[in-house]
Amino acid sequence: MPASVYVIMPEVFARPAGTGRFGMASVQLPGPGIRTACVDTRHLTVWHTAAMLTFDRLFASHVATGLARQMALGDLIGERGWQLDLTSGIVMFGDDLRYRIQLLGTESHDDGSWLWAWANEASNLPPALLHLCGWLREYGHRHGVAELTEPTFALQRVDGHRLALLASGLTGRCYYRGPFPGGAVFFHLDDAPPQITAPIRPERALSILSEVIQGFPVDHRIAVESFLHQQSWRLDPTPTSVTAHHTGGSTLRVDFDALGRVSNMSGTVSP
Repeated sequence: MPASVYVIMPEVFARPAGTGRFGMASVQLPGPGIRTACVDTRHLTVWHTAAMLTFDRLFASHVATGLARQMALGDLIGERGWQLDLTSGIVMFGDDLRYRIQLLGTESHDDGSWLWAWANEASNLPPALLHLCGWLREYGHRHGVAELTEPTFALQRVDGHRLALLASGLTGRCYYRGPFPGGAVFFHLDDAPPQITAPIRPERALSILSEVIQGFPVDHRIAVESFLHQQSWRLDPTPTSVTAHHTGGSTLRVDFDALGRVSNMSGTVSP
């Protein structure tokens, strides 16, 4: 296949339009929890305060792999509706897909805040569904990541999608955003099919990286190199570029400008 040059890809995962808490044993809505939108990072500002440095770097290191799992999950569930039973800890997509879950947290439309599931005492959530978010809390304490340890904070600081994408990278799972009146619940699938977390096909690497650099204000170089390393590509970096080699023979080159932003991506995919 001849080399193809990729600079801009138009679709990225959207951040939620609104956010809530939930206190019911089950919730059901007809639509999927994965949406797309277009964002141009040339107009985004990356802010770095002392509290955000660790989260930003961690997020940049894991966002692409997390996004790859979300794309694979989207391929699997399609347009199926969802139903979550908190008593059994099971989510159903349509009539044929059924998975165990671990709760992450909820977004609120009312006050624009995130609440970790381990801090949602008013909902009397089953302790068996809080193991994963509890592990993330301990990880945050060990590594000084305040966003993983503070019970609640404004979505303008970090929204549920960013938290869930980081959690996906750290735990090897995929997540789902389930909207309901007043907000949305985020949870990980605890026993998703192997194809969700398997290494991606080489031809998909360019599109995933393009979506990441357009959709999130991240350090481009960290995001690119971390993702390709996690996907088992061999990296040959230079000060202004990185060339990656896949075991199947495919190659990918990413060039960076003087500010460290991706300026061009090109690749050759072997059959």
